[in-house]
Amino acid sequence: MPTKSYHYSDGQNSFGPIPLEELRMKQIGPNTLIWSEDLVTWTKAQDVAELADLFTSANSANHPPIPPKQITESSFPNTNNPSAPYLRPPKTYLIESIITTIICCWIFGIPSIVYASRVEKKFYAGDIAGAESDSKNAKKWIIINLVACAAVWLLGIGIFGLGLISGAFQ
Repeated sequence: MPTKSYHYSDGQNSFGPIPLEELRMKQIGPNTLIWSEDLVTWTKAQDVAELADLFTSANSANHPPIPPKQITESSFPNTNNPSAPYLRPPKTYLIESIITTIICCWIFGIPSIVYASRVEKKFYAGDIAGAESDSKNAKKWIIINLVACAAVWLLGIGIFGLGLISGAFQ
């Protein structure tokens, strides 16, 4: 049976996957954000059952918390609000990127596929802002691809129309 792995974040970077034994040796505090496959979203270490014993008063001297300035929970929205919906990754636009790349122009479609494919990876690594940025960039490149495709079609129709009109007057 494979060992369960965890990720933890200092608010700027995500670290992992690492096994529970190694995670317990890290200098994590009760507010350090933890994620594993069975957790729906990033969770404070003090709320993870496997780590709760690290934060009793007897063990807190052995594991000093990460300074609060390193933990920026603002980059992890909804972690403090229990009534908030589960945190989900931003829209990836992967299907739209692939379709517009096939139908329209692959030159402008490739960047949208690249950005779209990185959204979930960044989200689950703890880089919420990066995931949102890549989602917006994927959408931007889809729009650029559609506009370029429309421009090429309109230009082609215009040139074809001019050819028909000039041929009619000869």
